[in-house]
Amino acid sequence: MAFNSRFPGMQRKWISFLPTAFAVALVDQVGKLHATTTLEIGTRQSLVADVLSLAHLPVTGDAFGVMHGSTQGVQLAGFALLSIVTTIVIGFFYRGLGPREFGSAGGLGAVLGGVLSHSIDRIRVGASVDYLHVGAAAGDMLPDFNLADLAIVLGVVTLIVELLATEMAARASERPRR
Repeated sequence: MAFNSRFPGMQRKWISFLPTAFAVALVDQVGKLHATTTLEIGTRQSLVADVLSLAHLPVTGDAFGVMHGSTQGVQLAGFALLSIVTTIVIGFFYRGLGPREFGSAGGLGAVLGGVLSHSIDRIRVGASVDYLHVGAAAGDMLPDFNLADLAIVLGVVTLIVELLATEMAARASERPRR
């Protein structure tokens, strides 16, 4: 029995979903490991002139300060719950995709990879590590970030673009031809 017949709905979309999730988590973890082993906390080192810098900035808080002031245990539990719920929601949306919806599957994979990498950070060191900075190494105009952050944002943007393109195509096919 072939793989595809044992797992209906996974004919092709997994090709962009699983490798993307794995690659994002792996490359992000390698980047974080490199930054934490080569730089002191709070420092930046220029990689490409005044365009891109390597940084080592632990982030113990969360997005939008939701758990600001909570103990590390409460934050870890909150992040674990959020990661589990997010993974379930991603799985739900993934199952609803058609077998050839590569773009949406890749977008979901990027989000999943980012979530998994952040989860690994919280378990491993109790914080996420931002290791990329756009602009001069001494500049603070733009926020520091990591590949997981970037993958989550790009994954969501991909999903929005795919949704809008699909909706526009459906509406165009419903219009009467003149």
